[in-house]
Amino acid sequence: MARAARDSVGDRLAVTAKFEMADGVPGGLWLEDSIELARLLESDGTVDALQLTAGGSLANPMFLFHGDVPREEFAATLPPALRLGFKLAGRRFLREYPFREAYFRPWARQFLAALNIPLILLGGVTRRDTMTAAVSEGFAFVALGRALLREPDLVARLRSGDATESLCVHCNKCMPTIYRGTHCVLVPPAGRPGLRLDG
Repeated sequence: MARAARDSVGDRLAVTAKFEMADGVPGGLWLEDSIELARLLESDGTVDALQLTAGGSLANPMFLFHGDVPREEFAATLPPALRLGFKLAGRRFLREYPFREAYFRPWARQFLAALNIPLILLGGVTRRDTMTAAVSEGFAFVALGRALLREPDLVARLRSGDATESLCVHCNKCMPTIYRGTHCVLVPPAGRPGLRLDG
């Protein structure tokens, strides 16, 4: 797939891959294996950078999205007949991972030590000092997701000095909105940008 993307765009565009460091499920992918896979991608020369993530498994969806668990909001997206079952089983399915700044950075640093390919840090990067520190220690870029849903102009505000961190409160109530146009529920409709992040 990476080769097909590279062949399609040549040198006209950068090809990046969102790369899973760990699945977050018992018996799933772990760092030793994923570092070896990353080395193969690096040696293949088809991608320009790897965006380091974790928790892509539907068996543990909150592993990627640390912070509050919006079980009520997820239940509301289901048909009425399924809501009770979800409310009973939701605590097992949607496990809790408390938010901490740059929560994937300890794992991503192991990739930084093992690889030469440019790496993109993501996972709870919300403060300018975190972004600056990440680039200083060798990450080529940082990636923002929920922080930009909350404040689409965040990068400009960080650059100008009007902000030092995102206003995102990590409630994760944006997650259930993927079925009707991903957005931050704390931003009034009139203040939302005219873009969709779900396809």
